[in-house]
Amino acid sequence: MSESTTGRDRGVARAAEELAEKLRELRSQTKKSLKELERVTLVSDSSWSRYLAGRGLPPWAAVEALCREVGREPGELRELWEAARSGADRAAADEAATPSEEEPDAPGAGRPPGPAGSERRRVRGWLLAVSGLVLVGLLVAALWPRADGGTAGSDRTAGSAPAGAVPTTPRTPAAVPGALRAGAAVPEQFRGPIELAARRCTEAEVTPALLAAMLKVESDFDPNLRDQQADEYGIARWTPAIFNAWAVDGDNDGRKDYMSPADAIATMGLYTCWLDQRIKQSGLHSNLPALIAAGYRTSDKAVIQAGGLPVDARAYAGEVLRHLAEYAAD
Repeated sequence: MSESTTGRDRGVARAAEELAEKLRELRSQTKKSLKELERVTLVSDSSWSRYLAGRGLPPWAAVEALCREVGREPGELRELWEAARSGADRAAADEAATPSEEEPDAPGAGRPPGPAGSERRRVRGWLLAVSGLVLVGLLVAALWPRADGGTAGSDRTAGSAPAGAVPTTPRTPAAVPGALRAGAAVPEQFRGPIELAARRCTEAEVTPALLAAMLKVESDFDPNLRDQQADEYGIARWTPAIFNAWAVDGDNDGRKDYMSPADAIATMGLYTCWLDQRIKQSGLHSNLPALIAAGYRTSDKAVIQAGGLPVDARAYAGEVLRHLAEYAAD
């Protein structure tokens, strides 16, 4: 490693440490518990615990929300956040370029394809992916809580942390591209949670229509779905262990329940937002809605290593795109 590279890495580490310190100061000023902080930022309390301890980089939208709670201008922290983000981006590139070893005895391995024609994610794959992110002298970059809504046997892994550019002003419903068409066949009771989940993501590709299309393919909007053989439940087909690792309280009732449509949809929104950023970090920028759907079905690694749509996710992505065209307003 060159002297200039070493100095750059030290600078990134210092920026990350200083950012974490300032975030702790802001959180102290809010006088809010981590659970209360989750409700105003839609980032899980466990994730905030990591960010405040300096063990990860929060999404910019979460930093903005925290600043708003104390009336502080978020732009003051932008330079620090960007410096810390540069380390997260390098970690993502290094991790994506490192081949992963599949474990035949991992949970979900060898299961038959689920209803969308793919395999269920491997839980231990996530642990391997996270360990691969650790760089000496740098933070572990993990921006968004994990989520999973796939079918039997997919390898949906956490990979590295997304850190996409975020507008300084949250999008309003009218500004969200891909808004749901008034006559779209999306149940009325789910439109609000879908639209809110999309608005919480600042990536343009994560739209209400895309989330609705994915929910259609996942469960046909059935909040009571129970596939015990695949261990998948609810409107987004959550595996309980994976949901618990990524979940947020979407309906603010004090619980995180994969059978709650609001909780399930909010967490799907966070995960697809993470996927969008992760895929773009890898250099893929074409056909992003299809790639996001494919990543949701398989994993971010599968999409990145395939350089596009993995073969086993093409049918699923095609179905999602078909419904996306049906649901999106002109």
